[in-house]
Amino acid sequence: MSAEPISQHDPDDPVEILRVLPERYHEQFRTEYAAAAQRAQRVEGYHELHQLLQLWRLRAATYAAPGYQDGLAAARAGDPRTSMPIERLLPDWDDRVRRHRRR
Repeated sequence: MSAEPISQHDPDDPVEILRVLPERYHEQFRTEYAAAAQRAQRVEGYHELHQLLQLWRLRAATYAAPGYQDGLAAARAGDPRTSMPIERLLPDWDDRVRRHRRR
C-alpha cells in the first residue's frame, strides 16, 4: 500500500470559490474573506469564516448559473414572474429575523 495523499475536493476552498465565481464578484469576495479571516484568528471567529465560505460557495454557483443575469434584470424590472414572498420560500423566515435581531 502506498502512502499517497488523498485528494479531496473542498467546495468551500476559497480558491475553488474564486474559480467558479464570475470575475465581477472577486473583489467583493476577497474583501469579505479577508475581514472574516482576520476575525477567525480568534477561535470564536472560526465559525463566521466557515459560514462566509459556505455562503460564497452558494453565491458562486448562483452567479455562474446560465440565465442568472437575465433573471436578475427581470426581477429588478419588476417582472411578477420573478418574485415570490420570502415567507413562501423560507417558512421559518420570521423566526430567522427574530434570532438575528437578538444578536
